[in-house]
Amino acid sequence: MEFIANFFDSIWIFFESLSDFATDILVKVSAWYVIWVTKAKIYFVGFSWEVAQEVLNQLNISATINQYWGSIDSKVMGALTFFKIPEALNIILNAHLTRYVMGVFK
Repeated sequence: MEFIANFFDSIWIFFESLSDFATDILVKVSAWYVIWVTKAKIYFVGFSWEVAQEVLNQLNISATINQYWGSIDSKVMGALTFFKIPEALNIILNAHLTRYVMGVFK
């Protein structure tokens, strides 16, 4: 009789461990999915950056900005360059264009 009781206890323990096994599998799969989505987003940002750079080159925005930038008074230009305003404007322009490209691809 003890054999039968042990047999059913073993079956009961097996079925109780199935929920833990399923939970572990779902956690692993979810973690892999989150990592994959994060890597995909990082790749997508790089791709959008390259597209934004190409759009800037095609529209010739940099040449227009340089043309108008060259017409600024030298004293004002010195102050703006000292505070690194051109670099800041470049970063803002590229960031907005990259965000726009990412919105188009969504």
